[in-house]
Amino acid sequence: MARFAWELRQLRTHAGAPSYRVLAQRAHYAASTLAEATKGSRLPTLDVAVALAEACGGDREEWAARWHAAAARGRAEARHARGMPQPAGPTARRCPYPGPRPFTGDDAPYFFGREEPVRRLVRLVTAGETPGPVLLTGPSGSGKTSLLHAGLPPALGADWHHLALTPSRDPLAELARQIGALRSDVQPQALREEFTRTPGALHRTLSALLPCRSSRTRVLVTVDALDDAFFRSVPAAERDAFLDQLARVARAGDDRLRVVLALRSDAPLPGLPAEGAARVRLEPLRAEEVRRAVLGPAEAAGLAVEPALLDALLTDLAGRPGAPALLSDALHHTWTRRTGDVLRLSDHLSAGDVGARVAEGAERAYAAATPDERRLLRALFLRLTALGDGTDDTPRRVDRGELVGLAPRDDLDRLLGELADARLVVLDASTAEPAHPALVTAWPRLRHWLADDREGLRTHRRLTLASAHWHTSGRHPGALDRGARLATARSWARRQPDDLSTRERAFLTASRAAERRRRWAVVLLVALATVLAALAGALALHALLADPDAPADRRGGSHAVTHAIGARLVDAAPAQPAPDDSPTDPRQTA
Repeated sequence: MARFAWELRQLRTHAGAPSYRVLAQRAHYAASTLAEATKGSRLPTLDVAVALAEACGGDREEWAARWHAAAARGRAEARHARGMPQPAGPTARRCPYPGPRPFTGDDAPYFFGREEPVRRLVRLVTAGETPGPVLLTGPSGSGKTSLLHAGLPPALGADWHHLALTPSRDPLAELARQIGALRSDVQPQALREEFTRTPGALHRTLSALLPCRSSRTRVLVTVDALDDAFFRSVPAAERDAFLDQLARVARAGDDRLRVVLALRSDAPLPGLPAEGAARVRLEPLRAEEVRRAVLGPAEAAGLAVEPALLDALLTDLAGRPGAPALLSDALHHTWTRRTGDVLRLSDHLSAGDVGARVAEGAERAYAAATPDERRLLRALFLRLTALGDGTDDTPRRVDRGELVGLAPRDDLDRLLGELADARLVVLDASTAEPAHPALVTAWPRLRHWLADDREGLRTHRRLTLASAHWHTSGRHPGALDRGARLATARSWARRQPDDLSTRERAFLTASRAAERRRRWAVVLLVALATVLAALAGALALHALLADPDAPADRRGGSHAVTHAIGARLVDAAPAQPAPDDSPTDPRQTA
């Protein structure tokens, strides 16, 4: 009911926020009846809801369908509260699962599974106990965008104006445009210029939307996709002005103006107004959350879900990063193949299960790539695989620093972003990992790459881990490779130079330089010992010729001293190490 009322309020806002007196004249219902319909305390009658929607320019059939969905949702919630089974309803005309795209405000009646983080966000936003913004964090595919659009605004209620921003290359213009939609007296271009010139202009502009302190009206500003790509794509001056305006709103201490920022990282990127911020992190969906995300939309749309399908989805996606996006995509395709009002496992499998769809998506991405991008894709996906030793290969989470140098930074980040958007990888602030194990086990092209040069891949993985160990040790000389291991790594690197990261190149260069220094030290010390031995022999011969009657033990003394010095010099020379270090060396882990 609350979500349907929120949708009606949004429709009225988009229609220019006409007064209820004006709407009453159009709809032929009392103004008080129409106002009550938008409060959310109870579901209005179908006639009232449709009349109000038409008065605001809405489509009669669309809003009748929305009303029926809200009514079905209410019945489903009531049955769930009483522990009753959920019957199937009439065939849904609208798919309750948006597929690969995020949920929007229009999809709010079908947004389930994230109730707990929504409650936490509502508590933090409405309490206003901490200065600064509220940070919503989580890896790509965890559902941050959906929660900001379909979860949080309806839960806050009618008193909140919502400005939803996804920063483009001109975030100030987007901000001004959104405010212009709420205030007819505002010229967006002039407001953008003011944001550029005047610190605190956003706070003053938003405050003007609030009639008085006693009013219940509030303003929520949500900013999505504040990741590292935003920081590189937006000009520094525009970016800094945008963040400064947000910071001044967040730190003003006005509980009527609240800011929520969506990030991939728990540690905000430089320049974000994160001082004093409260945080909510989206963790992977638990089994019960997956259950609600499957059954809730189906019940709201009058559909039933076959238990076997639910079990398969729970097994496939519970606890996995990026599950919300994969789940919605899988169920969208299942819905398109349904017969009647039941979503069945057979429909799901005929559309391609989650693993098959991930593998197909990877092949499509590879087919659409340029030759340089294909080389980079191969290097990326090989690194995203943990090589089994007598066991199956498995997904591997990699530190993003391991990828630096495989391609120019902008090209690498762009490709990673495209893979994340395609739900093939999950990106966090500093890591990347496959979105689903099927990427490793079910994509034929990757299986071919993994089988092509297995020993070479193991050599590369040892090099990767050794270079990481060297890096974390502060580039300690003792962490460098030497001997047979270094020779093997260098031989592989000569065959695959394009697969080396910046860190691995530096590690090999440093290891080679250290090896050369050791060899020169041995050569110099042996040469010095040889010279000293020759000098000692010459001295002994001179002594013998000068005093042929000297005792033999005195003549041999100089020989003994010289041999002792030479032996110590040779002993002091660095010995060539054994080909393999201790078996506990972490670099031997593939």
